[in-house]
Amino acid sequence: MNSKTALRKAFLSCVIVVAIASSGGCAEIEVPMAEPYEPAHLESTGPDQPARVILTEEAVHRVQLQTTVVKAHGADVSLDHAALVYDKKGKPWVFTVIGPLTYVRSAVDIKEVRDDHLVVLNSGPPAGTEVVTVGAIELWGTELEIAGKH
Repeated sequence: MNSKTALRKAFLSCVIVVAIASSGGCAEIEVPMAEPYEPAHLESTGPDQPARVILTEEAVHRVQLQTTVVKAHGADVSLDHAALVYDKKGKPWVFTVIGPLTYVRSAVDIKEVRDDHLVVLNSGPPAGTEVVTVGAIELWGTELEIAGKH
């Protein structure tokens, strides 16, 4: 092999090595930008009123949201203690189901809490109203717009 051929092979080898080395670092990869996932959104119900919290089906599934019904007991109405959430002033509330995947906070006035975790109300949603028991605190966080923040 003459010196010209050897020089060409060496030069070609260098070109190939440089091309391979630089191709990995310079390759442009397009990553499609996904729309941000919003598991819930709020709708205003008026000034100084609790907002409607509307969840996606996936959010309901992830939170494992569960409900129960406000029951009539003679002249009284009652609900499961797990439905209660308290605001920063200690006022009790429940989240009522007002439509598919839609919830709104409703004030309650507690008459008594029984040992069987039953809450008897002076006032609040009427008997037959569906209220959230599991997932109520997540709805509260969503309404306060602090869900997912640390």
